[in-house]
Amino acid sequence: MKLQGPARLVGSLALLLSVVGAAGQGMFQALSFTPPGAAGYSTKGVGWSFVPTSDLLVTAIYSSAPQVTFWQGTSAVIATYEYTGPYGTVYGGPATNFQSILSLHLSAGQTYSISTQFPDFNSQFFAFGPEFTPFSTSPYISQFASYYVSSSGEWTSPTTPPSDNANCLLLGPNFRFDVIPEPGTFGLCALAALPAGWRAFRRRRCQCS
Repeated sequence: MKLQGPARLVGSLALLLSVVGAAGQGMFQALSFTPPGAAGYSTKGVGWSFVPTSDLLVTAIYSSAPQVTFWQGTSAVIATYEYTGPYGTVYGGPATNFQSILSLHLSAGQTYSISTQFPDFNSQFFAFGPEFTPFSTSPYISQFASYYVSSSGEWTSPTTPPSDNANCLLLGPNFRFDVIPEPGTFGLCALAALPAGWRAFRRRRCQCS
């Protein structure tokens, strides 16, 4: 089927914009690691703080305990989810079965945290870092740091010195996300498609006259 006249112009724009939209739908994982890690147990929750480098849409979570909480900074709860497991094992390491959630928008440049614990505020975790097996953060995640989280909401570093918590992961929670394209991306692509669409429209008019 051939598009004619203005329909061809609209079709060109729609095709290009659909390609740009698809680029924003890729699924990314906040943390990557080499299993199994070193299994541990705490009488507190565990979590980590971070700053997104782009606007993100969180779409799925994994955790080593059932309650997963997102925080603005480390003081204000913005969302809580129930993770149904599995939670991983001492010998097998983290299970990494991601569970879909109602999506959560995180803004670029803002500080957020994510934590997990059992109802009695104990938690199991899997340690990764220089003394264990390695881990890495997504390019869209910056300023990573690990913490213990008390029932009163106090966040404390698990390392000595405290600043070493940027090199140690107590997993804990993890999440998957989409990167939200900047609004200007769509406008630029629309402008880029206009000349080609207009030329096609003009050629069609010339052929019909």
